[in-house]
Amino acid sequence: MKIVEYTLGLPPYRRGGLPRYSTDLSKELAKNNDVYLMYPGEINPFSKQIKLKNKCTSYPFHVIELKNMLPVSLGLGISDSNKFDEFRDISKLITFIDKLDPRVVHFHTLMGVPKEFLEYLRQKQIKTVLTTHDFYGLCPKVLAKNPLKSLTNTQCTDDCMLCKMGPSYIKLLIMQSHLYEHFKESNLIKKLRQQNKDSINSKSLDDQFKISIEQANDRLRLRQYYLDVYSLIDEFHFNSSISKNYFKRFLPNVNGKVIPITHAGLSDQRENRKYKKHDNLVVGYVGPYDHKKGFFRMQNIYKRLDGVVMDFYGDIVTSDFFNQSRVTNHGIVSSSELTEAYKKMDVLIVPSVWHETFGFVVLEALLSGTPCLVSDTVGSKDLVPQNWVFSTDNELIDKLNLIKKNIDTYRLVTRKLPLCFDMSEHVNIIKQMFYKEE
Repeated sequence: MKIVEYTLGLPPYRRGGLPRYSTDLSKELAKNNDVYLMYPGEINPFSKQIKLKNKCTSYPFHVIELKNMLPVSLGLGISDSNKFDEFRDISKLITFIDKLDPRVVHFHTLMGVPKEFLEYLRQKQIKTVLTTHDFYGLCPKVLAKNPLKSLTNTQCTDDCMLCKMGPSYIKLLIMQSHLYEHFKESNLIKKLRQQNKDSINSKSLDDQFKISIEQANDRLRLRQYYLDVYSLIDEFHFNSSISKNYFKRFLPNVNGKVIPITHAGLSDQRENRKYKKHDNLVVGYVGPYDHKKGFFRMQNIYKRLDGVVMDFYGDIVTSDFFNQSRVTNHGIVSSSELTEAYKKMDVLIVPSVWHETFGFVVLEALLSGTPCLVSDTVGSKDLVPQNWVFSTDNELIDKLNLIKKNIDTYRLVTRKLPLCFDMSEHVNIIKQMFYKEE
């Protein structure tokens, strides 16, 4: 079977669950199928024609860079709406698809995808599938009674990846360039990224800008553009009940199934876990140190808890909070180091305030034998008992105090949770549910 996977890029240039899942899925599929992984690459601002470049890699699947796709904002917000729905000449892409004749084109994001491509696939009756790793293109303001008026203000919810004023078009071009890809992990670029993140986190959540009606009209048109693109997807692979419910608010008639995701290299270590007795409850946090992930929520509950130490993993952001005596910042660590870190935690907290589509850290921690408390907006709440889910800070504090008294009971429940994590089994489910012949 010939399969096309469209993703943001390959690790380590692109980080996070989306590139990891799409890469591991492609690896497993490539064992018995002819797989082509495509991603949006560099952009020539003077060309509207999409070009395909075969990349030489060690992966067992074909890798193709798509040049001159639409810009990729990476959820940083959008400043110039007109650049994101521009026409693209897809003639070379059409030639490739016609020659390949794939069974399915599986999208893992709509970032960079021009509507012309989806329209062509629909016309050719080539099945399209979307895995809902993000809510890119969905803005809650389009559900308002007067969306145009709402769009004159750049403030929106944590779920929106469009409203805030993002990087300039020139900066986005640089971020998608081969030069940036090459130097992204250099000390200089890392330092600049840290300063930028520190600046973003220092801004008030109430920071907002007023824009003109003309700009708001452009923004409204862009949001309709994305709704049109989503309507061209044949079937949705919802990675959680959270993502399904969120998408259904905007597209009530979409067709899809809920199947939790996983990634390669996971193993069930629960039976072999040796638990250590700690004087204080060791609470872990893994993820970006920002508002939507609940980092500031962790700071608030820290002030109200006794007998607890907190370990933070996953970001380059600096904060005075890490000067507290019972707080340790481990920064960005490797996957193997994170696996060991889970075993040092008594409990992992995922306190996201945005609607997080899934969250691999919960699955990874549970497989390490570590109980998890998750907010009710986290997709991976589907994996844990309902009484491990919280909605308010008070509920989280109550649950932490309960764990301190009954840690052995929580560990026993964790050992018995039914967890589907094997990548080969997951891929078989994906093929049966989404790639099968009609």
